[in-house]
Parts: sequence; structure tokens; C-alpha cells
Amino acid sequence: MKFFKTYILFFIFLVTGSVSISAQCTVNAGASGTICGTTYTLDGSVSGDAVGNPTWSLVSKPAGAPDPVISNINAYKPNVTGLTYPGNYVFRISQTCNTGPTSSDVTITAPGDASTFTAGADQTTTLATVGTVNLTGVVPAGYTAQWSAYNIWRREYFGTTVNTNATFGSPTSASTSFTLTKKADHNEDPAYVVTLRITSITNPNCYYEDTAIVRFIPNPQIVVPTTYSRCWNSTEQKYLPFSSTSPIFSSTTNGAAGSTNNNTIITMNVISQPSGGNITYGNFNNGNIWLNGVTVPGDYRITFTITNAAGGTYTTPVITYTYPGLLPSYPFFSVASEPKQMTTYYASSTGGEVQCNMAGSTTPITFRFTINAADSPTLVTTVIPNGIIPPGGAPSIVTAGNGTRDRSATVTPPAGGWRVGTYRFNLATSTPCGTQLSQEYYIHISDGARPNVSVNNMVVCYPGTGVVTATVPLPAVYQGVVNSSYFQDFRGRYDFTVVSKPAGSGIPTFEAANLRTLTSTSTVIGNLTTPGAYTFNIKAVPNAGGVGPFLDREYACSGTSLEGTFTITVSPQVNANAGSDQNVICNTAVTLAGNNPTPGTGAWTVVSAPSGATPVFANASLYNTTVTGMTLPGTYTLRWTITTGTCTGYDDVDVVIAACPTISGTVFNDINANTVIDSRESGISAGTSYVYLVNSSGVIVNSVAVASNGAYSINVGTNQNYTLHLSSNVYSIGSNISTTPINHTIPGWVTTGENKNNNTGSGDGTPDGIISATVVTSSLSNYNFGVRACPAGTEPPVLNSKTS
Repeated sequence: MKFFKTYILFFIFLVTGSVSISAQCTVNAGASGTICGTTYTLDGSVSGDAVGNPTWSLVSKPAGAPDPVISNINAYKPNVTGLTYPGNYVFRISQTCNTGPTSSDVTITAPGDASTFTAGADQTTTLATVGTVNLTGVVPAGYTAQWSAYNIWRREYFGTTVNTNATFGSPTSASTSFTLTKKADHNEDPAYVVTLRITSITNPNCYYEDTAIVRFIPNPQIVVPTTYSRCWNSTEQKYLPFSSTSPIFSSTTNGAAGSTNNNTIITMNVISQPSGGNITYGNFNNGNIWLNGVTVPGDYRITFTITNAAGGTYTTPVITYTYPGLLPSYPFFSVASEPKQMTTYYASSTGGEVQCNMAGSTTPITFRFTINAADSPTLVTTVIPNGIIPPGGAPSIVTAGNGTRDRSATVTPPAGGWRVGTYRFNLATSTPCGTQLSQEYYIHISDGARPNVSVNNMVVCYPGTGVVTATVPLPAVYQGVVNSSYFQDFRGRYDFTVVSKPAGSGIPTFEAANLRTLTSTSTVIGNLTTPGAYTFNIKAVPNAGGVGPFLDREYACSGTSLEGTFTITVSPQVNANAGSDQNVICNTAVTLAGNNPTPGTGAWTVVSAPSGATPVFANASLYNTTVTGMTLPGTYTLRWTITTGTCTGYDDVDVVIAACPTISGTVFNDINANTVIDSRESGISAGTSYVYLVNSSGVIVNSVAVASNGAYSINVGTNQNYTLHLSSNVYSIGSNISTTPINHTIPGWVTTGENKNNNTGSGDGTPDGIISATVVTSSLSNYNFGVRACPAGTEPPVLNSKTS
């Protein structure tokens, strides 16, 4: 019964036409990769009937590069180290299959070793009056260089990343000069961080940065007015401004060139001051000398001495600083009866309000302000429109309350009503010093069209190594875009916070505040070091603390939120590898060996096929799917495309289906046992018999049933050595005759000999049911098997060298 089941299965296998020349075996070296670093893990795999372990070898490498080291050449996924030169390294995985050897190549593009990279040493001994240093970075082969700089004081004091008063001679060279634009009269504290970034020419996501400090010694010869007079209000700190031609430096932050930390010593010498005065030095900062203790009106006579290590010591001429007395305080916009009014629009003395649903309305708007209780109610105040006027023209203003502390300005819109935009007004207050206090008030007419602050989720590709950055599109710009007056003078930005990130990943970095303002269109989030989902919160905020909730009310007018969350998915970029090319004979179906696309998705498509053939994929999204319908000989080019997020890559594989050469012949009743089909002899099937095709490795690679007239024709490969075996038993394709020998005994028949001499001459001399055959490219015919019936009731003899 077991034999019968096997026979039926075999018969079905034959009649379906899915005859296989060999058990297929393909090897895949994995996807080509562009790395960041000098190590890589190869990703070999095998599909089908492999024999033994694979062998990895180096095919090629960049010129001059030492050989990389493969940790285990007989493992499918060994580690490779020593990819120290920039360029392409090609590795080959070779695999023995039952049908012979096969191989696949993979290209690994390395950026080169960056261990020698440096921006050079800090430079802190050059005078600003000299103003030039030479930077000597080291840029390894395979990388491009880019220098950038930012001013330390501005970064520490304002949180902004800007480079002022300094330039690079050659910002894309390893060695470059770095020069102050203004030297003796440097108009910025002359301390900088210079950054050298090197970027791989083969992998833009592979970069390294190194920094150096360039801190010029400031010119101590400051220039200040020798006489200066100014009234101050009670809340203001007094200062003495530097002259426009003076060198500028700061003493307020640790990294500044004018800081005592960096050996710049500033002292103030008091020559005389009014009785009761107690003037003291505060600091040098933001172009001013800040003073304390100037509380008594009168003349203060002072000098300043600046000392630094290499710049020497300088003492200013005597400065007469005159304090005539107190100014009145700025009027207050914070009025209890007017909760819509907010203080601090952009500076401490400013104020304003946000009006919803007022566009087109002709209703006047009144804002109120209060004179400080310590000041005279007789102060004169005036209100006028200024700044950028919204469309429609300037409004008219009527003030009330002069001579009292509580005052107001009633603003009537122009013809046609209020327009969307921001109306700015100047409030001027007279002073006993003959000057005026000037401050602004803003009436913002919202368009009510703000959407929720949001950023679309996005996917960036991770090449497998290195650090990834994401350029994040910011919400649509509306400040100054709705119209040029819209939110004029307001200073806002988008802040980001990390909600979650992949385990073990680095801390994402955000650009400085000045690079993600309300008028910016995009910003960069960096240091995305690990594949996975990074979730961020984005929020529209004022640039400085203490600013009123103008943005909150702007979004409230639209019923929307000024913050939201979004996700950046760092997706490993899986490069496609379609597997090794296949050369097969007669098959109409093959198994493909693309690489696994996970976590991306893959798709097989047909690039080209012989005219009239229509290949069909069993599952086009499966990397090791079967393709059928290759019914015509020729080259079938199939493409494996892998999509990871927004990134795609593809690779093509050629499947060459060769036209089938054959070996044909006849099993015949050799009555006279001369191995030649004589006129009275005919072909027979000898019951049920089969011809098996065995390759040079002893593997059965094809078989065919002998027809009733004794004829057979079996498909074979080119440039192969075979043996043909006649048997009545059933054997599986792929069997190895060294472990499963073929039984050549046919019940009721005896083998008389085999003839492959075109049915002439004599046989091969050994009547054993085996014929050897060498196929080059052409078919072979008349490979005949002679058999003779045994008398009834007898068994065929055991064939050996003594049998006649």
C-alpha cells in the first residue's frame, strides 16, 4: 500500500508538468548597506536544499585598504571589523547546494575611520586687536568639512545661536582662518565656540562634530562719554553706554571674554559723588556699563580700569555722570476694571489686548492706563497711532482723564470698521527732565482662523548606523502674513519637549530659540540615535517670561489649542537584495530569495519577461515567494522593492530559463542481446519502468516514466555530466544514490546492455541499467536500454562481471 501511494503521487507529479531539474537552492548575501563606523554584521541566508556551511570571502575593497576581518567565514551572519577606508567593500557568500555551488554578493559602503578627527585645540591667547587665529582641524579621508561658530555670550545670555563679528577664511577646509570683522573696535564680546562637522561623502547621515573655544583677549581701551546726563525712573537700573567706536565685551556670563573667569578684571574708581551717594560698579553687559547706588541727584566723577593678561591695563579718562533726578514711572496698563488688558506685549512697559469677532465692527475700543501714585497727576500724556497700520487706514483717538491718575484712550475704527491685524499706539508721557517716556499699546483684531498647533507625524530613515536628524515643518506662518501688521513686534517661538523616546536612545536636541520662531517654516530635531518612535509636544509660547497671554487668547478666538503632539518614527532603512541570479533549465516555477523587509514592507514586480510569458507571484509581498508562469525560455527580470517609511530601495534578480535539451532513447526487447534494435525487435515498457537522471554529485535531478512503446525523453541541463538509470522503483527527486541506491532489477526482465552509439556497434560493455551521458548544449538521442524477458517462473539473474 505504501508503494501504491508513492506511485500515485509520483504519477500526478509527472502529469502536472511541474518537472524539476533540481531541488533549488539559492543563497542571499543580504541587503547592501551604507554604514557609519568601521564594523558591520553581514546578513547571509539560504533558501532550499543546502549542503554544509557557507563561506564568506572578500571580493573587493577600496584601493589601499587593509583587508577587513570576518569573525567567522562559515557563519551566515558574521561580524566584520576593520572597514577603515572610505568606499565599497564587496563580500561574497558561497554555498554548496545539491545541484552545485551558488553565491551572492553584497556591497557595504563604509565612510572610513574617523578616529583622527579633531577641530584642534582651544585658542585663548590672541589679542582682539590682532583678531585672527588659524584653526587646524584634521579631516579624515572620505569626509567633507564644514566650520560654523556662535558667540558664547549671546548663547549664554539670550539662548540664541548666532555668529556676529567673525568670519571663516575657508569654512569647508580642515584648516582655516577665523577672523574678527572689527578688531580693535570689536562690537561684540569676542568669545566663540567654533564647530567642525565632518560628513561622510557616502552617507550624509554619518557625521561627527568637534568644538574648540576661540576666545580673543578683549581690547581694554573702552570708549565712553566723558559727560553723561540722564533722568531715570524708580524701577530702572542706571547705566553708562559705550560709545559707538568702543570695543564691546561683557562680564556677565562665565564664557564671555570680559568675564573675570577669563582674566579680565574691571574696577571702578570713584573720584567724587554727591553727599549720600553710594555709586558702585555692576557689570559690563549688552553695550552698557551698569551701575548701582545712583540714588542721589548730582554729579558722579568716576574712572574705569580694565586689566587683562595680554592686553595690558587701561584706565579711562574721568567721566562725569550726572543724575538730574527721578523720571516718573511708566503709566500702568494693568487696570483691575479691564481684565482684557494685558501687560508686557514684548517689553516690560508695553501692553495690549486681543479682540475676538471684531473684524468689520464699528464699535470703538477703549483702553485705560493709570499714572503711578508717586508721580504728579499733572503729567501730560498723548496717544497716537504708529507702526504698521492694518488695511483700511488709521483709527481716530480721543483721550480722557488728563489731570487725573486714571486715564483712557477711546479708539474708533476707520470707515468700514476694524480690520484684521494689530493696531499699535504710542503713549508718550512728559517728564520734568524735558524728555518723554515712550511706550506702546497694541490692539490685536484676531482673524479667528488659527488651527490647532500641530505637526504631522513623520518618518525618517535610519541607515543602520549613525545619527539621524529630522527637519520638522512648523505650523503655517501667520505673524506678518495674514497682513504685515498681524502681531507686529511680538516675539514668539515654538517650544518642544520630549514625551517619549525609544529605550536607550540619546536625548533629542532642538535648535536655538531664534531658529524656531513663529515666523520660521521649519526646524531641525537632532540626535535621533535609535530606531523607534519619538513623541514630542509642540507649543507656541512667547520668547520671554512675563509676557501676557496674547497667544493663548489668539488661539482662544479660534477655539483651538496652541499645543499638540506628534511622532517622528525613525525607521531602519532596509536595503533591498533580490538574491542571487538563477539559471534553471525547463522550470516554469522558481523560488525567489529576496531579503526579509521587516520592519518595512516588500513587493515583487516583473521588470521584463520574454514576449508571451506572464510570470505570476504566489505572494508578491513575501520575500521568498514562488513565481510561476515562466513558460518560455529567456531572461525574466524581477524586482524586489522594500519600503521603510518614506524610503524605498529595490534590487533586481535575473532568472534565466534555458530551453530544455533532452536525452531520449528506447527501452527495447533485445531478443538477441546485441544492444542494437534489430528489425524484429521493438520498444517495450517492461511493465512499469522509469528513467532517472543523476548528476555528477549522485543526486537524482529528474525522472520520466517509460512509455508503452519503450520511448522516453528526459529534460536535462547544459554542460553537465549525468548517468541515466533504468528502474521499476519510484525514487524522489533530490535523493542521493549514495544513501538511497537505485535498484536496477526489473521483475520479469533481465538487462542485456546499454547502447548510446546511435543504435550501432556494441553496448557500453556493462549490462547494468546505467548509461553515462555528457550534455554540452545539444540534445542527445538513441540512448537505449536493452532488456529481455525471463522464462515464466524464473527470476532474472544477479548481474555481475561473470554473468553472460
